[in-house]
Amino acid sequence: MPSPHLLLALSGHGYGHLAQCAPVVNALWDSIPDLRLSVCSALPRDVVATRLDGPFAYHCVELDPVLQMFNAWEVDVPASQQVYRAFHDNWEAGLQQDVDRLRQFSPDVVLADIPYRILSAAAQLDIAAVAMCSLNWADIYAAYCTGDRTDRQIIAQMMSSYRAAHTFLTPQPAMPMPQLENTRVIGPVARRGARQKASVCEQFGIAETMNIVLVALGGIATEMPLESWPQVDDTVWLFASAMGRVERNDLLQVSATGLPFIDVLASVDVILTKPGYGTYAEAVCNAVAVLGIERPDWPETAVLNQWIRQHGHLELMTRAQFYSGTFVPQLKSLLARNSGAGMHPAGVNEAAELIQSLLPGASPARGTGLSG
Repeated sequence: MPSPHLLLALSGHGYGHLAQCAPVVNALWDSIPDLRLSVCSALPRDVVATRLDGPFAYHCVELDPVLQMFNAWEVDVPASQQVYRAFHDNWEAGLQQDVDRLRQFSPDVVLADIPYRILSAAAQLDIAAVAMCSLNWADIYAAYCTGDRTDRQIIAQMMSSYRAAHTFLTPQPAMPMPQLENTRVIGPVARRGARQKASVCEQFGIAETMNIVLVALGGIATEMPLESWPQVDDTVWLFASAMGRVERNDLLQVSATGLPFIDVLASVDVILTKPGYGTYAEAVCNAVAVLGIERPDWPETAVLNQWIRQHGHLELMTRAQFYSGTFVPQLKSLLARNSGAGMHPAGVNEAAELIQSLLPGASPARGTGLSG
């Protein structure tokens, strides 16, 4: 019997969709070492490779429209609406391209986070397809663009495609999706890293008693207001993105640690970020407090913030405080709290077991990387 073949279809909107799917694919490899993986995404191949533990065939293709952003948290609504309308104006031709692509790759299962048209293509070919995400693009689009009949038609088309999936897995914390009948709630999905604070401190020549704050705003370029960045006693700032020239010894780069990003995240005391599933889930699962930037218009925000307050530690700043650097009180409040033990990302194995059950030759995952 040939090796089972999984096609991973990824949205290119930031890195969060890859962050959700990669732990599940890695868990599948633990159970099915000969699993073949094809990745279709507009994300750069080297970015995808940093998250996946095994080999994969990479196909650079944009499977769905991408929200246009001013920065990590502000949506350019008119530009986004234009991109979505162009995508849906070309729906039938694009759907045929997806059908042809699936015929060419011939996967046994499609895992989509969360391109939607390819789910309709898979249904046409009777290929099992699983959607997995804490949100869906139909609800996101509806939150910003419900102006006229065209928008309503776009939303209906998106929802129809999501309903075509065998199952839509919603890792917690997820947006409510009552209009979808094929959802299945699973636990959180995230990586857990190895705490190596001593190694980080040694790399930078700082004492282990120093507080380390990781600044990570995701994969969308955002200008950093370093000219007003606060200086806090016994604290250094570790930036995930390039800073440019800075003449301060308390502003450091993640890349200089030489460690995997998830190990860096697990080694810090606080992470400064914007509301988004990937970073929030990794922070809670690795017992790292979150200093968040308010994002009131993003439909996931309320659910994400409620969940992290229940299972971790969260303080919020306004966008004005971010740009002026006046968020030190919130930071000190977080640094004064005990970190806790972290949360088990139970959704990883739950998702992997469901996908494995759809692959040819599937058997119960006893005594494998999917058990426990």
